[in-house]
Amino acid sequence: MRKFKFFSHLAFYNLFYNPRNKLNMLSGVTLLLISTGVYSADNPFETTADFTAASCPSGHKMYYMGANAPASTPANPVAKQTLSWGSAGTTDRSIIFEESSGNKTFKIQFSGLKDLNNDVDKPPFFGPNRGVTSSAINLEHNSPVSNLSRTNHILDVTVDRNVSKIGYKIQDLDSTTVRNGQVPYIEQADVSLSGGQLTSFPAYHDINNDKNIVTALRGRNCDIDACTISATWPYKIANTAVNLKHNNFLSENNSVHAIGYSDFYFCLAPPKLIVKKVLTGTRFNDSDTKRDQFNIKVAGGKLTPDSQGSTASFTTTGAGSTITNGSTVTPLELAPNITYTISENIINGNVSNYNTSYVCSNATTGSNSSTPSGNTSSFTLSNLNYGDEVTCIITNTPKSYSFSGIVFNDNGKIINPTKDDVSDKYLNNNLYFNGKYDSSNELGIPFTSGHTITLNKCTGDTSTFTPQTVNINPDGTYSFTLTPAQLGSNTRLCATQNEPNNYTYSVDTTSNVRQINIATDTFNYPDNNFGDVIQDNAALVLFKSQYTHNCSLTDLTTINVNYTGSASTAYSINSISDIIPGQCIAYRIEAVNRGNVPLTDIIIRDILQKKGENGALVTSTLATPTPIGENSGVPSFSNSSVSIGNNGQVLTNGFPLGITSSDRRRAIRFNTKYGTTVNP
Repeated sequence: MRKFKFFSHLAFYNLFYNPRNKLNMLSGVTLLLISTGVYSADNPFETTADFTAASCPSGHKMYYMGANAPASTPANPVAKQTLSWGSAGTTDRSIIFEESSGNKTFKIQFSGLKDLNNDVDKPPFFGPNRGVTSSAINLEHNSPVSNLSRTNHILDVTVDRNVSKIGYKIQDLDSTTVRNGQVPYIEQADVSLSGGQLTSFPAYHDINNDKNIVTALRGRNCDIDACTISATWPYKIANTAVNLKHNNFLSENNSVHAIGYSDFYFCLAPPKLIVKKVLTGTRFNDSDTKRDQFNIKVAGGKLTPDSQGSTASFTTTGAGSTITNGSTVTPLELAPNITYTISENIINGNVSNYNTSYVCSNATTGSNSSTPSGNTSSFTLSNLNYGDEVTCIITNTPKSYSFSGIVFNDNGKIINPTKDDVSDKYLNNNLYFNGKYDSSNELGIPFTSGHTITLNKCTGDTSTFTPQTVNINPDGTYSFTLTPAQLGSNTRLCATQNEPNNYTYSVDTTSNVRQINIATDTFNYPDNNFGDVIQDNAALVLFKSQYTHNCSLTDLTTINVNYTGSASTAYSINSISDIIPGQCIAYRIEAVNRGNVPLTDIIIRDILQKKGENGALVTSTLATPTPIGENSGVPSFSNSSVSIGNNGQVLTNGFPLGITSSDRRRAIRFNTKYGTTVNP
């Protein structure tokens, strides 16, 4: 029907018009704008474009704002609100769908408003308008005479969710004629900037080949609802505006034209899931005969990961640290509020050989769906909702073998050490010289140049291993990290402490070689510690005491011990004075273990003085009685020990010292005759 017949008309213009020619002139600009628009081509969650008007893809949820909502079904649910607007002249409005899964906000915004006509109300305004629109957001524009297209408003719509589809209806896009065939307006809708498409009615419209610009046919005026068209956009990421420009393509006479927008909607896809596999490091098993691969399954709802060709399961390929075929082929479409289990299995290997972690993230901001993370190879996703776009990354780090320890000062926190102190300060200090690192009381030995630890195969092993050597750290610690390939087939390794020259802590409380046995499925080997102390804190203390007599002694055991007494009455450590050539000196040498580690293979060696050596004035010889070991003959004497009547060395066989009061002390006794000839 003809509309606005009562409006005044201006002068007439005779202008030949072909809308297609005009559109062709603009096509280059349209392509440029498309190339600079916001798209989601790299988004793996993007839904296949569906430009079917006024509908959502099957199974997607529609959020509708208008007066004619489609029916809601379990398969195709619809959330609806009645479309409304604020006061006349308001240029934007946000419509909120409140849901437990998270609120969704739909925003309508007008900009670039020109040539507004306020005869009915100040645009934009809501309602029916002059019998040409219904339940619509309306705008009326004047039509200043021009043979150039003129944009008189822009409509932007955004949603704070990634949408699979978005659209609305455009009411009364047409043209008309007045006196002498002049046209006051030829309306045009252009959605090319943001990748939309339009529908059209051939009786009233011309549409370009890309279906994104619709221009009313010259002078064709449509009846109410006869030329309502739809604008549709495919997948858009959250808060990306879909844009429509409303143009007056040609005006030969100033008159009023109206347009209405209604039946807004957007669609949210069912929750989608992408699972990705990440491997940090070389596979634990990585030979041509045995190579670890990773199988990922997603089970739950209608997913059947064990079915032939199922997209809910994938198995990696590749070697070394390379993962190929490492994700779901396409995003998996899940059902809302269903629990799904994601699990990993290692083919040719064992999950215990890897440290496994997973983290899930939701690309949909504002969603109340929880996304888990953890350190297991199986986990669940639940309570997902429409619009959720979840990516779960499962990361496997091949377990490495760790060997560590500390070189520590095994002094039991003793201060002011003395090398011959056998008081309770030492004997009752169970932390001193015990071969154990007491971390709360003892410190690591600081690094000095040349102080290293070597990890190598043990003596006698024929397997292959490349030795590694590291400096100890400033705090005395050290560590080695080996890959399974580096460990190879070795079932044990040995850590060796390499002490530098002139090492201050030269007394060992532990062996300098630690054997480390490799156990199946055990990767951490700590506490391979080495204990050392300075010389003044050595565990072995020797006391040499002496007793002078006139060579009439027949039983060495009859002489008492009094270290602080006189050497003429007992074994004493005090010096001898006024020794007369030809007298005898009986000696007692006591070995004491003041530490908390048994000592073995202790040998006492004492060289008798010989005239002319080391400043000696006389020669001493071993005299009767026969040397003895105080503890039932222990220590015993070596066959190489000097014999009675001769000069040489008194030498014991090796003997142990324990750590109890009954076995931590051992002593020998022997008698010597002081020489009778003294140099003048």
